[in-house]
Amino acid sequence: MSNAVSARSFLLTVFVIRALITTVHADDIPLDGPRLSEGFIEHLIPIEGGELCCVQRPGKGATLMLIPGTFSDSRVFRKLIPHLDTELNLLLIENRGLGKSHPKPGIDATIETCAEDAVRIADQLNVSTFFVGGHSLGGMIAIQLAETAPEKLQGVISLEGWTNWQAARDAFDFDMKSTLSEEELAESARYRADTLAEWTKDEEKQFATLWRNWDGGDILRTTQLPVLEIYGTRNHPPATRDQLHIPDRDNIALAWIPGAAHKVHLEEPARVGELINEFIRSKIE
Repeated sequence: MSNAVSARSFLLTVFVIRALITTVHADDIPLDGPRLSEGFIEHLIPIEGGELCCVQRPGKGATLMLIPGTFSDSRVFRKLIPHLDTELNLLLIENRGLGKSHPKPGIDATIETCAEDAVRIADQLNVSTFFVGGHSLGGMIAIQLAETAPEKLQGVISLEGWTNWQAARDAFDFDMKSTLSEEELAESARYRADTLAEWTKDEEKQFATLWRNWDGGDILRTTQLPVLEIYGTRNHPPATRDQLHIPDRDNIALAWIPGAAHKVHLEEPARVGELINEFIRSKIE
């Protein structure tokens, strides 16, 4: 009997230790580390001349599609994922030319065409309805989806996804990095170099202007979908909705992350995850 109890105790101890190691490991792996693998499935969706990649963490709950920002791939959500509800069916999509999606976006690429790619991925995976979120450019694509495919969406979550380029100027004077530590700045620089290893400077410049050629103001003024906008304070008093160009409507919630800047999902992943979980739960209960 004592041997059986000892065996069970040993197995429980091993399980707890492995769980702790997994949790620490998930937070400690740098952004430029290996791709998400254990517990994730990669889907490659054929397109003209290439493929779109979606990294899925299967779940029995609501589907949440997450879209990376400019020059980011699915790895950029590595620190956020451990703080999202485990029941969520996560779809991490990769924009053209990033991660395993190819070819690179052409000169005719727009936020609208990026949103169409997201719809194509959802259709290919037979996902009829979902929440969509994204960071920076990905947040803008998420807002665009409220116009492109409103019938598919249960809600929109924008992590510092500007209504337009003027919002970055008026609310924060284009401050994107002031709260990042030297270590975080170095990690971001390594990650950017890794994701852009096969891009030319001209290709980078072309894609980097995408967010300046789009305005989601009309979408936010007319959509009936629930929207959650999350921003960092940059250690200043929160900007106003007018400065952010976000209309004051009952269906658009605005949340602030004290002390964070543009990379809220990297600086404060636990708080961002909590806000996302609360938003989704409130819409499906």
